[in-house]
Amino acid sequence: MNAARFIAATILATLAATAMAGQSPSQRDAKELARFQRYASPPQDSMHYFRLDGFQYLGKNDRKQDVIAVWTGVNQVYMLTLQSPCINLDLPLAISLTSTSGSVYARMDSVKYRDSSMPRQCRIETIQQVDYKAMRAEKAHGVDDVGDAAKNRQ
Repeated sequence: MNAARFIAATILATLAATAMAGQSPSQRDAKELARFQRYASPPQDSMHYFRLDGFQYLGKNDRKQDVIAVWTGVNQVYMLTLQSPCINLDLPLAISLTSTSGSVYARMDSVKYRDSSMPRQCRIETIQQVDYKAMRAEKAHGVDDVGDAAKNRQ
């Protein structure tokens, strides 16, 4: 019985990897961005910030602005839309945020990163909190993209 489960899991993992390999980076970014946008609050003026646990490049929005997600706690995730141009923002392994007294402000603070050639900085245009618990719960129930979510809400 365990061997059958292992084989089934291996086949599913292989199929998922094959499906991901068939997508271009921009297609994967667009899918991830749409998923985060579904769970994002309306824009807010600021966010509390004491540490950065991680970040993910989400791609470019409809206005061709770069968008990233930042984790500031276990389920504390914010989606940041940045003023253009942000050169090579999809490449860095680490970023930092400017802040004032433990808060990051839209249209005032920036994302700082280093690409292969030099230090860079992009001003934060908007800040949106992401309901990451709900997003993870929906993904755990097999809803993985915008089309699936629309079907499940009808």
